[in-house]
Amino acid sequence: MAGASRIKVLIRGLEAGSAYLAYLLAKSGDLVTIQTARPADVYLYDLPPPNLFLKAGFLRDLLLVDFVDSADPGKFDAVVDSCDVEQGPLLELYGRGDVVLIRQDPWLSSTLSLSRGLPVPNVVDLPVDRTDRYEEADLGMRVYTGAPYSLCNALDASSGKPYIPLRTLERIYIAADLFKELKGLGGRPSNLRLEYAVGRDLFFMAVGQEKAGKLSRVTVGGLTVWAYGEEGAVKYLLIRGRARDFKTALYIYNGLRLDGLFYLYDVAPDRGAVNVAALGHLTRYERSGGGDKI
Repeated sequence: MAGASRIKVLIRGLEAGSAYLAYLLAKSGDLVTIQTARPADVYLYDLPPPNLFLKAGFLRDLLLVDFVDSADPGKFDAVVDSCDVEQGPLLELYGRGDVVLIRQDPWLSSTLSLSRGLPVPNVVDLPVDRTDRYEEADLGMRVYTGAPYSLCNALDASSGKPYIPLRTLERIYIAADLFKELKGLGGRPSNLRLEYAVGRDLFFMAVGQEKAGKLSRVTVGGLTVWAYGEEGAVKYLLIRGRARDFKTALYIYNGLRLDGLFYLYDVAPDRGAVNVAALGHLTRYERSGGGDKI
């Protein structure tokens, strides 16, 4: 419960989500240990230019977070699995002048291209210039498994399918969810797979695991939204907008995690693009007498 005595938490892996969870817990007075083979500063490497998020020295020296090579899970009150990410090679890619496909993370490949004014590898279906000529690189990621909580394994609520959250911001949001649960501040919302590619002038964001159902497409207020839905529920969203509106799309994403009908509130004061694109799936289903199982 909130306000309970200090807890000992082991977090296995170091990346943006685990660093944020460690920060929240340590600031709350809990004892945090991070098990990682790569103690290093943490970057939001998929948001150009890559932003320094949390320094390892700050966590270690000021918040007294322990960094260890190995730990006995049985000595902790809670164990959270995360992942170790090799950030260095990813950060270096932003300084290159060629198109690069990251085999395990095509959306990050798109960010690399869009942020440098280059075509996107054609393995990502985005309405931009694409190319089949690119160099290839690997995403160095070790995912820890076996703990009751995880930042790097999730179940997409819209499709019911498991996935690995690749976006740094999604792992940060999941970390906030876990902090609430561990501290007795509230339950965790559903996970929705998040992808994004951010360039100099525009961004793309995908919400959901797979396209399913009928498609509606609208452009309102600078955002273009492709909404796929069936049985009254939105299954997948693709959003395109100006880079300056990226935060707005993130607010919508988090709203949908908390409430699948959050788009009903996308009115400020005009109806937003997600409201217009998604509402048709709901009202069409209601007119058909679909019931109340959304």
